[in-house]
Amino acid sequence: MITNFEKAHNKDEFPDYFRGTGIYFTKDPDWDTQLHIINWQGLCSFLKTQKNPESILENAFKKYITTINKTVEDANGLLENIGCYYYMRKKIPSLAANGLDLVRDISKSEKRLISNSMRFLRQELNKANNTQDIELYNRRMTRLLEDGGPNLESL
Repeated sequence: MITNFEKAHNKDEFPDYFRGTGIYFTKDPDWDTQLHIINWQGLCSFLKTQKNPESILENAFKKYITTINKTVEDANGLLENIGCYYYMRKKIPSLAANGLDLVRDISKSEKRLISNSMRFLRQELNKANNTQDIELYNRRMTRLLEDGGPNLESL
């Protein structure tokens, strides 16, 4: 069976894959939103079969982050994907093959894009003053750090 990540790889549709748009949408049964962790599980299944999983993942992720726009939706999706990576990285060796750290290894300009997106997201959440959303953001950032990820606001 071909995974969605393999489809995205074959069609060079990584931004759609990581966003969970079109055929790559995996519905969260509780919230009817994209369930990123399912896509990451499929990604891991595909990478396990590859000779150079780190280069495939690095290339795919870079193609995705260069398309991030300054929107709450894109920033939320980026945070979800990065959180999924560090969560899964502890469980799936191919996500850390040859010492790969998906965020720490990217270029300064790509790190800046991520940091700007996260600061923008925090700013927008603070403007909206929705306590639940702010609390969720803080929990996601804490979880990311606990899973070995960097502070995304200050890359």
